Amino acid sequence: MILLYLPFIESWYSGTLWGLNWQSPIFMHQLADNLRIVKLILVILAAVLLTIKREIIREILNNAVIKNVFLVSGYVVAAVQIPLLCLGILLSGTSSSDLNYFHKEKTFDNRTIYINTIDPGAMGKAYHYFYLKCPLPLSRYELRQIKKMGWMSEYDFELQENNLIVIDKSEEDKIHTLDLTNFTCENQS
Repeated sequence: MILLYLPFIESWYSGTLWGLNWQSPIFMHQLADNLRIVKLILVILAAVLLTIKREIIREILNNAVIKNVFLVSGYVVAAVQIPLLCLGILLSGTSSSDLNYFHKEKTFDNRTIYINTIDPGAMGKAYHYFYLKCPLPLSRYELRQIKKMGWMSEYDFELQENNLIVIDKSEEDKIHTLDLTNFTCENQS
């Protein structure tokens, strides 16, 4: 049951490995792609074991209702996860082609700015999410959102004093200035 429900629970959580945020966002993106394959193997193995050990499960569980609920719920969870994990693997293969497009990161005087581009293609509108990346113990990090901006096909960014300057090269060098005075990595209470 661990092989079946642990991947299910991890998939429902918003971050990879329950929001581990280890090393860098690019590393976590790659880890999520590989983790889908591992979860698919675990779920298939769980479904096979559930089928092979069905008679033993029926002998152990005395109540007919509990037996049927246990087996049916296991098969349903496997039947839901397998196609969704396959779809996730298929889609991650196409979206992971250029991780430098989706994840940009620069460090300026001990301040790291991270930009995550969410581009659903024809299915929705693309955005850039600007974050201050704060270090945590054990090579972990925390992202503190600065601003969400509309999509720019080409852009660059730099930090001047407490201002994040975003240069939209697709609109004749249009400049966006974001004040970072209130954005620090110090613990906020």
